[in-house]
Amino acid sequence: MSGNTSGKGGVADASLNVVPFIDLLACTICFLLVSAVWTHMSKIDTEQVLPKTHPRSVTEPPPAPQPKINVAITSRGYRINLWNADKLATPQPDLVNVRFLPTLGSYQTCHGKGGVANCSGQLETWTRYDHKMLRAALGEYLRAAGLGDKTRVMVAAADDVPYVQLIGTLDAVLQTCEPQKPGSCLKAPLIGDINLLKAEGFAEML
Repeated sequence: MSGNTSGKGGVADASLNVVPFIDLLACTICFLLVSAVWTHMSKIDTEQVLPKTHPRSVTEPPPAPQPKINVAITSRGYRINLWNADKLATPQPDLVNVRFLPTLGSYQTCHGKGGVANCSGQLETWTRYDHKMLRAALGEYLRAAGLGDKTRVMVAAADDVPYVQLIGTLDAVLQTCEPQKPGSCLKAPLIGDINLLKAEGFAEML
């Protein structure tokens, strides 16, 4: 700090050199940043160095695969199986094999006035799928899986299957419950690609 006096006891000019303070502040910030990075990089991961302290032992077997119900909608009917049924506490390998539920013929709807017999518009033909047999088979797989409403279900439709058939199948899945346990139903089915099922028993069927 410097100053020039003007008269008795008066200060005419005063200035403060802050450059050293700024230099010191910049050095302090750099030191703190380097220290923080070094502290983070030099810490020891105790779970890697001491595997015995890990909550899961490396010798602990992996969890058993959970069963999953697969439903494939094809132009000729349903194909279903219970994947991983051979790995249940009471294995049922026959449920891994794909079961075929054929269609029940066809039916028509009228787009226009009147019914099917006296339709004044366009008649459209649909394939009739066996929803009753599907629900019965799903109930059997649901009981075999033993997971209640936690049982996963994947529904996939072939490319030539109309979208309305997929919706009807999803409705049939959601209506499936165990007769002995009305509160235990299949919930929230997954909609997957038909190719996803080829690795789960459907390779020769689709």
